[in-house]
Amino acid sequence: MTSSLTMKATDGTVCPLLKSGRDGCLARFDRSLYQLSLSNGDDVEKVDLGFSGSRVLERLLQVPGEVVSREELLSYAWQDRVVGQGSLNQQIYTLRQVLGDADSQIIQTLPRRGYLFNPNYLVNIEKAPLSPVPTAIEQPITAPAQRPPQMPQRSAWFAPTMLGTAVALFLACVALGYRFMHAPKGSLTYTHSIGQLEVLYVEKSQQMLDRMMQETRLLVASVAGMSSRPGRLIVNMSPGFYELRCLQNDGRINWLKVHRSQVNAIPNETLQGCLR
Repeated sequence: MTSSLTMKATDGTVCPLLKSGRDGCLARFDRSLYQLSLSNGDDVEKVDLGFSGSRVLERLLQVPGEVVSREELLSYAWQDRVVGQGSLNQQIYTLRQVLGDADSQIIQTLPRRGYLFNPNYLVNIEKAPLSPVPTAIEQPITAPAQRPPQMPQRSAWFAPTMLGTAVALFLACVALGYRFMHAPKGSLTYTHSIGQLEVLYVEKSQQMLDRMMQETRLLVASVAGMSSRPGRLIVNMSPGFYELRCLQNDGRINWLKVHRSQVNAIPNETLQGCLR
């Protein structure tokens, strides 16, 4: 469903400033970088939202206080790509985690209608400036599904009715290869299988790789236990978060971002959504 957008004041703000659910913590949303910069005193933490997550937040901020339907969010964040409702659920869940929105007061759910951004969590930028953010831009490890579509014939990935099983498997392998090619130089990887799930860990150093594997051991085991068919899972770290990408045999990639403090407290329903 496509509807006309009623642009509000936030549309003219390149980096709107938001309150978070954490005491003294503000968040500046930079939609051009697909990032939230979380500021608590002199500490600034940059969190990569990915393309789709950034588009979901951007659409909600275009009409703060107004309901945006699930269909509208799916259309806006994934454009002409075919994804399931679980992908939107994961992005909303991730945004709430990043914003500390434990009670769902910042991004509110309207049953059977959609979601809205609570305008009480918008900040007057002139009155509450955020601490300066370093100008150096980190290049996060991101699967291709979270960036603006740039690859030719990408829409073909999402027409499974026209693809045979062999072609679908080939596309999944291409996605994995693309992920390798765009990993930062010097990245270390480790691959192993748990049941029917092939798990790929990617990090910048052996120490970080070992730490990530240890801290996500139970989480990955839980995902593997829910996998009823062969699949692939990519795990990497971004500041304060672990990112999981489930590669489907039809070429789709489901994405989940988990705060490190919650790595062993993710609901089974959320993990199952990564495998759908």
